[in-house]
Amino acid sequence: MEVWDSFSIPTALSVAYALLASTCTLLLLRWLEADRWARVWWATRAIPSAPGNLPLFGHALTLARGCSWGQMYDWVSAAMPVVRFRVGTRTGVIVADPAAFKRIVQTRQRIYAKDTDFSYREFLPILGTGLVTSNGDHWQRQRLLMAPAFRIDMLDTILPIAARAVERLATKLRKHKGTGQPVDMEEEFRLLTLQVIGEAILSLPPEECDRVFPPLYLSVMEESNKRVLQPWRLLWPPLVRRYDANIRALNAYLGGVIERRREARAAARAAGGAPPDVDILDRVLAALEARGRPWTRASATQLCYELKTFLLAGHETSAAMLCWTLYELSLQPELYGEARREAREALPARATPPARAAVEGMTLTLAALKESLRKYSVVPVLTRNLVAPDTLCGYDLPAGSWIVLHVQRVHHLYKDPLAWKPARFMPGGEYEQFDEDIRPYMFMPFIQGPRNCLGQFFALLEARVILGALCREFNFRPVHPEHQGVTHPTVIPVGPVNGMRMYVD
Repeated sequence: MEVWDSFSIPTALSVAYALLASTCTLLLLRWLEADRWARVWWATRAIPSAPGNLPLFGHALTLARGCSWGQMYDWVSAAMPVVRFRVGTRTGVIVADPAAFKRIVQTRQRIYAKDTDFSYREFLPILGTGLVTSNGDHWQRQRLLMAPAFRIDMLDTILPIAARAVERLATKLRKHKGTGQPVDMEEEFRLLTLQVIGEAILSLPPEECDRVFPPLYLSVMEESNKRVLQPWRLLWPPLVRRYDANIRALNAYLGGVIERRREARAAARAAGGAPPDVDILDRVLAALEARGRPWTRASATQLCYELKTFLLAGHETSAAMLCWTLYELSLQPELYGEARREAREALPARATPPARAAVEGMTLTLAALKESLRKYSVVPVLTRNLVAPDTLCGYDLPAGSWIVLHVQRVHHLYKDPLAWKPARFMPGGEYEQFDEDIRPYMFMPFIQGPRNCLGQFFALLEARVILGALCREFNFRPVHPEHQGVTHPTVIPVGPVNGMRMYVD
């Protein structure tokens, strides 16, 4: 008993001291966080405030009731070009001005860091420190490492991949042609674009992409999206267990792909030959090998993050862009006919890779894709944390400010913005009429500046091949034309709220 007492008393005291220290540390961090937002709120008091600011909650309840970026759209439209809002203690500044966008993403982009403590927080378990979610020197090193894998001559590799993928989809659609049985084209485009990026990055066959990515990658991204506006999901054990298990399985799968590829490259060198150079993974590994640094577990983890980032950037935006463009074309038969004629001139027979010059000449199809990205703004907002004082739209902002770039609102500064008019992006169209200084920031589906999307040219080339091939062979009719243009209120990239079921003729 004496031995037990002499052991338990100091142990209990140690536990008590540890709990007290942890509590004090947590309270200090909370105080520092609250102090940060109190300073931001006071420093930005000259900026118009959004209506409906409630004690304690701020505008959180209003944002949680519906489409958060839609509510922000209304707020900033009423105050143009900047408005202030609050989520709990956190103060945000919504900006909808192309000149301000230029300052944020181009001229002073170094002091506008990615917002990993709030907007991107729920995506960190899957994307980690990849290009989308990293900042500072680490981001710059990774960008320099990854950029050569997307050099301009790589565009030729995407053409045969896209041609094979759309022929597989066409084979499926032929079975539905004229049957009156609708096809969910949103789902088909999601699977197709995953197949394309899976082959382009990892040389995976389509069957393997279909087996692995929908149950693992897509389910994780869907849950991450939900957690942003439904944080209670982090407290529900079954959801947490399934989410964590899927991430572990995806990481293990990609880790195995990376390790087998490294072994194949080492075996080729040992045999006196050149390592394989068949896809983006090979090019990234070649760049890592050229650095001459030892391969570590951290190297494998970082490369896994980048592969998952490529999957996200490589298929979600492309699928949404294709879905909305096919929908809009189906409502305008004359434009559909023009796109069909353009495709018949540019694209060869089924499954045959087209020439890049011919695809790049599909100006109407490209304009249609861009107009869908403008009208629907599949990435409607971007967020940044200001790390040094700056001035936007005539207002002084302190370090620590949370900035929301409302891309959709700027995309709707065009004439008749809710109309779908591909002519805007044809040579001499409305886009070219904007002043050169702000023109790039009037259209930002792939961002602009140093952090622009590495794969944007791949995406637009791939989409022209896919959309052209479908328009050339089929006619599509939405099952419910008047309802299927409704955008999803909580998921980014923004697709249709109830899929895109279409008849195939």
